[in-house]
Amino acid sequence: MTTNIGAPLEFAQNVNSALRLGNPIPARGAIKQSIVRHATALSIFLTIFLRGLRTGLFLEAGAAILFFGALAQQTDLQQTASGALAELAARGYRIPSEDDPVRVFPALTGGDFSGRHAGGWRPGGIYLRRQPQGGLSEAVYLRHELFHEASHRSCRGRMPNWAEEAAAMHFSGELAGLEAGAWPEEAELQGLKARISQGAEPESNDRMLLGRLVVNAGWPTEPCAISPKLSELLGSAFNETGASGYLLMSLLSGRILESGGDIDSPLPPGSLLKIPYAAALSQTNPEVLAAELAASDTDKLLQRHEHFQSERYRLLLSPIKEQGLVQAPAQVQDWRSYLGERSADGNFALQARLPELAFSMRAALLSHAEYFRGLTQNGVSTNSTLYGQNETHKRLLRQLQALAKTGTVSSADGQPLVGHLLVAWPAAHPVFLALFRQRGVNGASVLPKAAALLKNWQKSYPPRFAAVRVRLLTPTDRASWETQADCPQIAGPNSRFTTCGQFRIVSSARGSRSERLVYGIVHQTRDGPAVLETDVDSYVDAVLSAEAQTLTGSAREAMRAVIAWNGSLGSHRHADSGSLCDTTHCMVFMGELPDAKRRRSGHVDIDLLNFLDKLATENGLNWLPFANGGDQRWQRQIAASDMNAVFAENRILDIRRERRKDGELFVHLYYPDNEETISCEIFRNSLKLPSCPDAISRAADQTAWQFQGIGAGHGQGLAIIHAQALAETGRSAEQILKDAYDRQQ
Repeated sequence: MTTNIGAPLEFAQNVNSALRLGNPIPARGAIKQSIVRHATALSIFLTIFLRGLRTGLFLEAGAAILFFGALAQQTDLQQTASGALAELAARGYRIPSEDDPVRVFPALTGGDFSGRHAGGWRPGGIYLRRQPQGGLSEAVYLRHELFHEASHRSCRGRMPNWAEEAAAMHFSGELAGLEAGAWPEEAELQGLKARISQGAEPESNDRMLLGRLVVNAGWPTEPCAISPKLSELLGSAFNETGASGYLLMSLLSGRILESGGDIDSPLPPGSLLKIPYAAALSQTNPEVLAAELAASDTDKLLQRHEHFQSERYRLLLSPIKEQGLVQAPAQVQDWRSYLGERSADGNFALQARLPELAFSMRAALLSHAEYFRGLTQNGVSTNSTLYGQNETHKRLLRQLQALAKTGTVSSADGQPLVGHLLVAWPAAHPVFLALFRQRGVNGASVLPKAAALLKNWQKSYPPRFAAVRVRLLTPTDRASWETQADCPQIAGPNSRFTTCGQFRIVSSARGSRSERLVYGIVHQTRDGPAVLETDVDSYVDAVLSAEAQTLTGSAREAMRAVIAWNGSLGSHRHADSGSLCDTTHCMVFMGELPDAKRRRSGHVDIDLLNFLDKLATENGLNWLPFANGGDQRWQRQIAASDMNAVFAENRILDIRRERRKDGELFVHLYYPDNEETISCEIFRNSLKLPSCPDAISRAADQTAWQFQGIGAGHGQGLAIIHAQALAETGRSAEQILKDAYDRQQ
């Protein structure tokens, strides 16, 4: 290994960590200044490249990777790139394509960068220094940066920074000259482990040590995999040793979307208890209250105790099992335990696992949303707890439009024992709640580690694909919706939710499950319909269970994306509430069975949703239909007496099918005294017909009804049977979606 390996890798790691999601290059030394200074030069190279296309100069570079400037003349470098991409694809990584290439620019920089750094990366772009110092060629560094690009496209930040750097070092070939040897002593590892556990960037010597560890332990070739031995040895910023933990929850449904580290140890939540305390106040000035919360001003909040509702406070904290807050204290000095501080005997009255704490914070935020909108000023206001934190991290909170609250648990002598950070966003209508916890620091010091996860979630969980509103076809008394003793209901003027997120409902709607569980917030006026607002993944899971249970692999991922896109952006909505019906164009939402154990399933691929955006725009689609598919003709005959029983009528005089201008299919049922119109989807589900019938007639002797149709489902858009067949031939989810919705093919 040459002496300058650490420096090139240091630059690569800095760019990797700061630009993983496309943020600006960090202002370190001459790096940022040089790249900004040469923006015009890069524009000139782009012009050269476009001219080169006309002359065929760059055709040999391949469709997936584009070389600019002098690098375009190096055929050996282009061959290295093509070989590296082929190798990554064979391992299962998502690599650049003709439609979404990676661009390689010469590193047009002066000063320190020229002598000390060999390459840098940001999504879609690689900056490569020609003839780098040391014994390694630019081809090695190109492979290193191409791995970062493939990891970004495939892993989306799931690998810790140290692990991605180790994998890039292993893939690039820069460790080829090292031989396995004795494992480092614990004392030698302490600096590296400390910086990893604190979320800091490893230094040059740390990277050399990391390279030795990789050579000794090896590295898996599976996409996004991490060496088990090194993972156990080094951990991550949020590791499994109990030092810290985090979770991301849907504020709407209470679904835990992601979690890691120690989330099960019960610990005091510190000043986060000020959130339910504030929500239990009967009256207050929201703007002034938010300023006191952002500053975590215990004394000013205590002055509000006359408006405190102890029953509501205990209701909000009911998800937490280990607590001794029985009734409001008689003495003012004893109120501090209600705001998360130690009681007079030096103990904490409440300890919570991280999920329990998240459910309590969710209940508090939802119960009085207007009280907390001013928490966007935490980090902006000079008195707020996050004011002294790094400006880059605070800028991320502003980009998310996030509410933020810290909570610190300290020892008797004032030393921080554990810090918490709550982040909810976006402020106008929060849909996500994140909780972070770390031992040995105060709450504000949790922000640097939290920022890395928040940056990833900003891309993986955009608010525009976070919520679905669905009108529940349940004509029952709202009082009949059941909750359990350990999951009480909290009601507002026009909405209600439970502390665990779950409602059990009994439905008399035709074609619906008689009993089911739904998760979310129920919005309902006195005379209006019940509209459930839930997270997109819960909605997708319920529709999949009703419509496409058998789909697997890429076909299932494609279907998840279609359901999510329709649920979030599709046009078939009620004008009064902006909601879908629970049966809309094959999207049958029936919630979960009452005895089903709620499980975490896959998250919808945001890249696929963005691809559907593109397809919908290019093809003029505002709804993405799907069906079981197939072209086999079918016939069914159902006795008139059975038809009467299914629809609970003494006699059906006639049945007629109608297709409206918007493509919606309806069936009219005529009875002796009245007429009923229902969607064809409900009609065919009630009779268990393969699809909506094309023809309906009555037998000559009037004793039966006859139905004829083709295929299964609506027969347009994404066909389930066809999609599964495509998946089995190796087609990707993106290719399956293009096959279904691209009319320009």
